[in-house]
Amino acid sequence: TGAGALLGQGILRLLQIADFSKKIYTADPDPRSTGHWLGDYAITIPKVNENNYIDSIRKIVVDYNIDAILIGTDVELPILSKYKDEFLKKYNCKIIISSEEVINIANDKFLTAAFLEKNNFPFPFSVMANDKEKLNEIERKLGFPLFAKPFDGARSLGIKKIENHEELMEIYHPNSNLVVQQFLSETQGEYTSGCVVVKGECKAIVTLKRDLRDGNTYRAYRDAETSKYDKYIIPIAEKLNPDGPVNFQFRIFNDKPIIFEINGRFSGTTPLRHFFGFNEVEALLKYYLFDVEIEVPILQNGIVLRAWSDLFIDENQFEKLNDENNLENPDAVFYNFNLTK
Repeated sequence: TGAGALLGQGILRLLQIADFSKKIYTADPDPRSTGHWLGDYAITIPKVNENNYIDSIRKIVVDYNIDAILIGTDVELPILSKYKDEFLKKYNCKIIISSEEVINIANDKFLTAAFLEKNNFPFPFSVMANDKEKLNEIERKLGFPLFAKPFDGARSLGIKKIENHEELMEIYHPNSNLVVQQFLSETQGEYTSGCVVVKGECKAIVTLKRDLRDGNTYRAYRDAETSKYDKYIIPIAEKLNPDGPVNFQFRIFNDKPIIFEINGRFSGTTPLRHFFGFNEVEALLKYYLFDVEIEVPILQNGIVLRAWSDLFIDENQFEKLNDENNLENPDAVFYNFNLTK
């Protein structure tokens, strides 16, 4: 699903090179979504907030005998986590998603911090901006600067740096959705750890240092230093106990990683981890569908630099998908960076 999102496209890239026979169905509400031309059969579906969303997913699973669903957008996580057991029991379809509890913790930065604190892991001290007494408390404890951001935000959207008491009081509102947290310096960089967890055991972890642009990773590094934080992240991943993929984003404070965001899903850096030696999409599908154990990957060091590429779609192809809501064998012309097909 979410075939047009950056996450969805990353999953599709890894599916294309997975070393088993498959047919890839792409689902997205918008016929213009890039991912529709990266699979074998394109289907437009309702948006997640429409009443017929889950019924349309059921129908696709039944009509096309779908074995597994991989989720390419954040907004679909809460509803599909509710139905994962039903889809497995009724349709023998594995939705690769964690429990509702894990999704709730990951989707809420305040609950993320509370989970870390409760389990004695390093955590960013956090309060909600709808409680003036708590705002005064975080000022007394930490001083300035502080960070304010939507508790359910992503990709650095809506972040505000708080420099003084006046700015802190300005964000107070009884109905605020902002969480205020300690400021975590990026002088030692920002990191992202992708873990694969099954039955409470972290089977694989790839930790990368990253540079951001517009909230997305556009450079990623792995060297002798990045993996030293694995020993801190693995116990957190196993305590959270997701079902499959989970991603932790952190900065360094007092030489320890402080997690400020959890993604209970594949992440935007999932395809980048392939370049360092681990295709987590392939590994999980082989585990869930073919009972192939997940082996600890042999990783290499290096740098990934991201670049744009393009697809050209003939208007007849697009109009067919737009009119009929499905398209078998979608065909696009792919141009790499030097404009060769």
